[in-house]
Amino acid sequence: MTDKFYSLVKTLQLEDHGDRLINLEARVWQRLEASRLGRRLHFSLEAVRALPIVLALVLGGAAGARSMTSQDRLSAFATTPAYSVLQLVQ
Repeated sequence: MTDKFYSLVKTLQLEDHGDRLINLEARVWQRLEASRLGRRLHFSLEAVRALPIVLALVLGGAAGARSMTSQDRLSAFATTPAYSVLQLVQ
């Protein structure tokens, strides 16, 4: 097993890798920049997908807060409590 490994290493050492090393740094930086752009785009798309949920939560919270403050007291056993749909549309 080790003989096979050493023969593979020797084969790699004998091969010429000069053409692969030319502009290696430039190619690495290009790949890094491309991955950064992809992450920015992905984050932007996720923010757009979350926008309707955030908007619904904010509007629901604002409507609930407005309806809760319009009542003098909160009664859990009232026929139309402050958080019911009938109170919100009045």
